[in-house]
Amino acid sequence: MKFTARFIWLLCIWLGVATADALLRLSTFLQTKQAAATWLADAWYVGAILLLALLIAEWLSLTQLNQIKVSRKVAHTLPVNNFCQVELSVENPLSRTIIFNLDEHLPEFCSARNLPVTLSLNAGQRATVDYQIKAVERGDLCIKSTELWVNSSLSLLKRRVILECESVSKVYPNYRSIHNYLLLATEQKTNQLGIRQRQQRGDGLEFHQLREYRTGDNLRQIDWRATSRMQKLISKDYQQERDQNIIFLLDSGRRMRTKDDELSHFDQALNATLLVSSIALRQGDAVGLKIFGGKELFLSPKKGPSTISAMLNYVYDLHPSSRASDLVAASESLLQQFKKRSLIVIVSNVRSEDCAELKTAVSLLKKHHLVLLANMKEQILEDVLHKDVYQLDDALRFSQTIAYIQQREKLHRSLSHDGVIAVDSLPRNLAVNMVNQYFDIKRSGRL
Repeated sequence: MKFTARFIWLLCIWLGVATADALLRLSTFLQTKQAAATWLADAWYVGAILLLALLIAEWLSLTQLNQIKVSRKVAHTLPVNNFCQVELSVENPLSRTIIFNLDEHLPEFCSARNLPVTLSLNAGQRATVDYQIKAVERGDLCIKSTELWVNSSLSLLKRRVILECESVSKVYPNYRSIHNYLLLATEQKTNQLGIRQRQQRGDGLEFHQLREYRTGDNLRQIDWRATSRMQKLISKDYQQERDQNIIFLLDSGRRMRTKDDELSHFDQALNATLLVSSIALRQGDAVGLKIFGGKELFLSPKKGPSTISAMLNYVYDLHPSSRASDLVAASESLLQQFKKRSLIVIVSNVRSEDCAELKTAVSLLKKHHLVLLANMKEQILEDVLHKDVYQLDDALRFSQTIAYIQQREKLHRSLSHDGVIAVDSLPRNLAVNMVNQYFDIKRSGRL
């Protein structure tokens, strides 16, 4: 319960009358040496009684506010870092009009648009408040209650009312953006994403259909029987071989806690993993996932659209830990859990000091599998390279950054010599770079 500005003004007026009466009495006493009654005395006495009566009446008007009813509609699944619609209904069962400010008790990792709001409801009236929430962390999102600050009948008092109305949603990786990628990931539109389509070569391709000859087609693609029958050049069209396995080895150690913007490197890596998984599943491949560096999880390779749903339910509440990642142990564990030849995609932030550990892990994996390292680097490295150099500190920072980048390049060249496909990428470009490498591998038939 708190007083409103209207009550403060009334109280100030009453205090002014009382002060004027006191000053007038004091002036009269100093002049006549005796106390004298003034007409202001009656005014502030009556004002005091009226204020007290008003406060009692106002307090009584705020005694049944717990009867106000609220209900909330929010989706059961929400994409991380995206604003989503929420509908909140408020019903006034009281016999008078109520004016109130409304707000929601949201978790710390949530922000809201169009809140708080001020509403006025007549007796028996229902109103709907539409607002948007954005969660910047994955996991369970629980909105437990709604907070109202309700004005009394004459708006002299305000009372805080907490109405219990629990809603539980799951905040998933931003699959909406992944869906947008998939809408563009076709033969005609992938260039809009920076995804390159490679010419087919080698083995590992399945016959898809016959079509007219196109400039640049290999002579081995020409179907001479169909050509003689149709009296024009007919080529065989191929598609990637199906029934291949892709397993993502996703790091959830302390380095993946790094943030370049609102999302951590782990979230960026998870989004990229889901994108490549969706494309691979559409190509007919089986996709699996192994998490290491924190909570150890393994999802064996599976096919079909339901695989993405399983992956989302598997990792939606998973966050990077504060532990150091052990890539060698994760590789040994994976070899025990799955032995069929697969494309192993390591998604991590590996540095030059990890060279010995990385090479040990890769040597274990590449005996049976094809290995792709999707290595994430911090955005600050690019920022330093594009900053102007004015002082000695700037020059030292620039030179050290160049040295650090050269060490990473040396590590990647060494891995390439060992038969590992290595990609060094900023988090924002990771998804497209991984898709490009996936298409390269499929088109070349290396898997």
